[in-house]
Amino acid sequence: MNLNFPLIQRVRASEHFVTPGNLFLKLLIFLLVFLFYTFAEMIPIILFFIPRLMDWAMPIMEKNGMIADDVMMEKINGMLTDPFMTKVTLFATGLGTIVILLFCRFVEGRKLNTMGFRKKGAALHYLLGLGAGFVMFSMVVLLSYLMGGLQWNGYQGFSWMVLVALLGYGIQGMSEEVMCRGYLMTTVLRHQNVWWAVAVNSVVFGILHGGNAGFSLLAFINLVLYAVMISFYMLRTDNLWGACAIHSIWNFVQGNFYGLPVSGIDSGETIFSMSLQGSALANGGTFGLEASLPTTIVMTAAIALLLFVPGKKQEKAETE
Repeated sequence: MNLNFPLIQRVRASEHFVTPGNLFLKLLIFLLVFLFYTFAEMIPIILFFIPRLMDWAMPIMEKNGMIADDVMMEKINGMLTDPFMTKVTLFATGLGTIVILLFCRFVEGRKLNTMGFRKKGAALHYLLGLGAGFVMFSMVVLLSYLMGGLQWNGYQGFSWMVLVALLGYGIQGMSEEVMCRGYLMTTVLRHQNVWWAVAVNSVVFGILHGGNAGFSLLAFINLVLYAVMISFYMLRTDNLWGACAIHSIWNFVQGNFYGLPVSGIDSGETIFSMSLQGSALANGGTFGLEASLPTTIVMTAAIALLLFVPGKKQEKAETE
């Protein structure tokens, strides 16, 4: 198992990369950056959400006076999770990405290649990531179907809004990868070993999804496994673009291709349709397949391949 990845060497050789050596301080700084990241994402969400809420609330208030708190909260939750606001949220993550990039470049003072952004082979890595993500999630779907957790409802038709969702997930997937792998993992790598870097960013990634509908212990475990997988994928390919692609296509095919919940969120228009049936262990329940045993199996297998199957360069090095 060769863990001497080129990215680690670049991170530690960078002369102008400023971050504290203490892991606790790194996490405190991450929390602060995450608050700015979240605030940036909330700006477009608020701009779209408030007018829609007022259009609904004002006629009712003019006619009946105050709206009951439980009725207001139910409406707010429904509006925030409807397909339109879901797409707004996806695109809004682009502002969070900008916050992270600006922090890493101008506060930590490092080059973007220490985050895994490399120009060489970027397009190829992205295309390979799209294929890898599609295959992995399709394997999860197949296992769940064989376990009796899914019912096939057939072709639903194509809508241009599906392409809008694809673009939105492209931005959203990149946002989470930039934050957790491009920033947090590499910041930890600056002074701690690779196991600490992978473990810290993976646990944080799982915790960040804790507020989603249907979140469970198995959902948390699978999200951590997913993060471990994508971390080693990034390290082995020495490129963040592929990780961004895997994350984006994983979410897109889950919600807008197969028509399943994405971490408890309804993505709206879908090309095909599948519905949950049987045990939540087989399909993840309201959280979706990410909280299912098939995801555990696929992620564990993917991690094993990334850790123990040598690449071409490793094979050559070992035979010389």
